[in-house]
Amino acid sequence: MNSYRSVLAYLGETAQERKVFGLAAQLAAEQGAVLDVLHPNEAVVAGWMADLARSAGVRAEHRAVVDGAEPVIERARTADLLVVGQPWAVGEGRAALHFASQLLIGASCPMLFVPGPEALAERCCSRVLVAWGPGRESARAMRDALPLLQRATEVQLRAYGAGQAPAPDSLAAASAYLRLHGVNASYAAERMGDIAFSERMMTPTVVDASVADLLLSHAADMAADLIVMGGYSHSRAHELLLGGVTRSILSSMTVPVFMSH
Repeated sequence: MNSYRSVLAYLGETAQERKVFGLAAQLAAEQGAVLDVLHPNEAVVAGWMADLARSAGVRAEHRAVVDGAEPVIERARTADLLVVGQPWAVGEGRAALHFASQLLIGASCPMLFVPGPEALAERCCSRVLVAWGPGRESARAMRDALPLLQRATEVQLRAYGAGQAPAPDSLAAASAYLRLHGVNASYAAERMGDIAFSERMMTPTVVDASVADLLLSHAADMAADLIVMGGYSHSRAHELLLGGVTRSILSSMTVPVFMSH
């Protein structure tokens, strides 16, 4: 069974810091991993962190870093998993989007985004929805999530396509790959509803939003407590703009979302 050996948490939002740390501590304990915590200088992390770490059965080392993505990216390059808060949780808009995209593109490890305190259940990663697509990002995310998928009680693979359902062969191959790693996953391909050409032209993100809505809807139907998906950027990567599905999921996520770029 695969395991993460190093979990890194970044506590950047006052409203989320306890939830982010709590979930990171839970995962570190389950994986037998070392837990390191970074926080901006103004964050308050004193007594409650030690209490939460003790209750989770892990030892957490923490240090303050200057604000910005670079210190987090540098440390994440030698971590197996980076846990951060949902970038839209306090409505920071473009600045939060920019920060999240910097981390996703530069961290060199998968990321787990934690939704706002009101949306997060006490546990995570027992019922997992894996979003499958034709690109490398979804394959990378599924592979990077193996330590979580191997411990899950239920895993479902879903693919979505406009006009017609995606070819089932790719999903079957993904399911077979998971079985080699001890994960029994059901799978299905679903066809999105027809979207008028005029609507596509006037609102290019409508397809992305539809995929995101379908994923979140199915996550609710199966009572998922984790979504695994590829995170990606448009071709203007140096401008650090997240792709439409990624943007839509992170802005309206109701469960933790695991992403790899």
